[in-house]
Amino acid sequence: MQQSFHNDNIKKVLFLVNPRSRQGQSIFTEVKNWLLKSNIQMLNDSENLKSIPIADQFNTLIEKYAPENPVVLVAGGDGSVNAALPSLLKHQLTLALLPSGTANNLARTLKIPTEIEEALDLVKIGVPRQIDVGLVNGIPFLNVVGLGLGTQVNRAVRSELKKLLGAWAFVLTALKVVVRMNPFTFQLEYEGNIHRGRSWQVSICNGRNYGNGLIIHEDANLFDRTLHGLSTESKKWWHAFTLIPALISGKFKDQSDVSIFQGSQMKITTKRPMHVDVDGDIKTKTPLEISIHPNKLSILVQKKVIAPMSTAVDTPKI
Repeated sequence: MQQSFHNDNIKKVLFLVNPRSRQGQSIFTEVKNWLLKSNIQMLNDSENLKSIPIADQFNTLIEKYAPENPVVLVAGGDGSVNAALPSLLKHQLTLALLPSGTANNLARTLKIPTEIEEALDLVKIGVPRQIDVGLVNGIPFLNVVGLGLGTQVNRAVRSELKKLLGAWAFVLTALKVVVRMNPFTFQLEYEGNIHRGRSWQVSICNGRNYGNGLIIHEDANLFDRTLHGLSTESKKWWHAFTLIPALISGKFKDQSDVSIFQGSQMKITTKRPMHVDVDGDIKTKTPLEISIHPNKLSILVQKKVIAPMSTAVDTPKI
């Protein structure tokens, strides 16, 4: 069982930030000063973050300080949160998020402020909410599993371009990739149904937002115990431009170039193994087995972000 949580009693925070990110060093100093002013101890104040390989950094530090039962404050984007997810789930620690990535889809879905001071205030006045966690081939995720155009863009986009242009780096790279890309054949099984199609992009979301703030479905959220899937199946790649209003709103009722899926478990197969990105980073390949696990992660949000009442659900351990 997760330990009881009271904001007034917060005395210890484990602060995680990628020191090689666009704002890593400046954010580290600002957060350190804010915690000091708020009389909250930063457990890893003495750590030399640069000495720990970035791929292992977050889980290494969480494992070290988990016995202190801290709130884990992560500064970064969706990939940064995903990097910390295995140990957060293992030790059932509460997450606080300081959005400073490119897309910040988790923050969008949960309406977490992107202003540093406002986001930090949630450490003191935020409300802990239990959110669903997805699992793909044994890998936990919060936002999206994707294959197709998005994955190819993530593989092709240059890190220096991301630092320079932010989200526009993905747009420019996508335009270069899509003109030489062909749609792929896939099969998706869900809720006793089988869908076969040729797609440019398949996205399976746990939450509401993906890509650069696109909406997977108008009713999707992180509390609904449901995976929401979308396959873009336009005949020609430029036809996808007509889908932009629907992709932004999450309303696809009259669209013939997309297929929509919902369920608690999904399986995806392709003719040949394809790279798959998980919360923005390439972490596995097809075939995929994807499932939803309700109420698995506690995160601090604004009081106005109301979640349904939790009920006991038997789900496999993550």
